[in-house]
Amino acid sequence: MVLKKHEDICYSICLYVLQCEALACEAAKAALYNLLKCDSFFVEDSHTKSILLRKESMKCALQLMKLKS
Repeated sequence: MVLKKHEDICYSICLYVLQCEALACEAAKAALYNLLKCDSFFVEDSHTKSILLRKESMKCALQLMKLKS
């Protein structure tokens, strides 16, 4: 529930990168899971959270793209 408000933007970033809904869903789940394990994400201000979310979403999408290619 804590990351619920970040799901849409995370998925949107992953979908933009991967151009495939199934892969975007997989990458977004990985990104949100990684953020859930990151204690610093929960104490940062909203701007920094946004940056961390974008970075993690991109990282997971690109990693998945590399694995699937």
